[in-house]
Amino acid sequence: MISFLPARQGARVDARRLFIETFRRQVALLESGRARIRIPETRHAFERHPRMQYHFKPELFIQTGGETEFFFPDQQFVLGAGEICVMPKGVPHGERVRSTGGKTFENVVVCYYNETVAVHVAHESPPGHPIVDDIHFYTTALFPELVEYLNRAGELRFRDHAACATAIKGLLLAELSLLLALVEEQDAARYTESEKIFRCQWLMRNNLHDPDLSVETLAAELRCSPGHLSKLFHRETGERLVEYLTRIRLANAVDAIRHTPLSVKEVAAACGFNDPNYFTRVFRKVTGRSPVQYRAELHHTASQLEREPKAVFFDHEEHDFGLRPEVMAKAQVKVTSS
Repeated sequence: MISFLPARQGARVDARRLFIETFRRQVALLESGRARIRIPETRHAFERHPRMQYHFKPELFIQTGGETEFFFPDQQFVLGAGEICVMPKGVPHGERVRSTGGKTFENVVVCYYNETVAVHVAHESPPGHPIVDDIHFYTTALFPELVEYLNRAGELRFRDHAACATAIKGLLLAELSLLLALVEEQDAARYTESEKIFRCQWLMRNNLHDPDLSVETLAAELRCSPGHLSKLFHRETGERLVEYLTRIRLANAVDAIRHTPLSVKEVAAACGFNDPNYFTRVFRKVTGRSPVQYRAELHHTASQLEREPKAVFFDHEEHDFGLRPEVMAKAQVKVTSS
């Protein structure tokens, strides 16, 4: 299980202030043209590899101290202090971290799932491994745009560099400016919930692939009894823990069916369903269609030509855009004969 544990007992950072300072610094670096950006190539997307993980949405890493060594099936690089890494969706990756030059390892990471922006700070514990110290959840109507900016940056990185460098800079400037405003203006969701329930939700969202994830395993990780956790979760959120877990698993599954090439069996496994047939039944119950039907309908809708007119005029039913009558006549003949 991916855990949430304080890495430095008694020395927790002011996470909100760190987020604000980090985002402001990167905005200034982007505006001045001095930002250092690393983006891995999107090879081996959605493949399973030992000691690696992938995500259905992109992530943003900002190194604030020490180094993170990212390794992939056929590439690797080291992210140094002050640098940005955009991790494209579906890219299998692992991480090794270390302190350098007397600077303790620390990074700020932005993740996106279930219409929620999660921003966390990580430190090193045990040696070589990042562990989340503090994490805040935010909601925003601009969630799709924040995801899309990173998706586009990842897609543009390995096209013509001269033509795309400015576009990538603009995308990341928009991303970080919106994140800065979000953290500055909105109280994180964690301040409206108890710490235990906050950690419970984080654990569920980061371990959805684990079919053994349950009230019992979560309670063991949080050092309380399953009964106490269930009652506390329902009291704090108004939702039963098991229902919440199923709901976010299905939300991720729908997202994967919509936006990835994974098979139904692979989507089921990635969302914590051991039995693809059971997954299909649950999916049908929620959406009214099987995963295969759901994907087919999406493809059919996407393939339909736009039926609306290009422009609608206030005082004209037809408009010749200044073309001579004989040209319009030829155009009408072509359309009719086709």
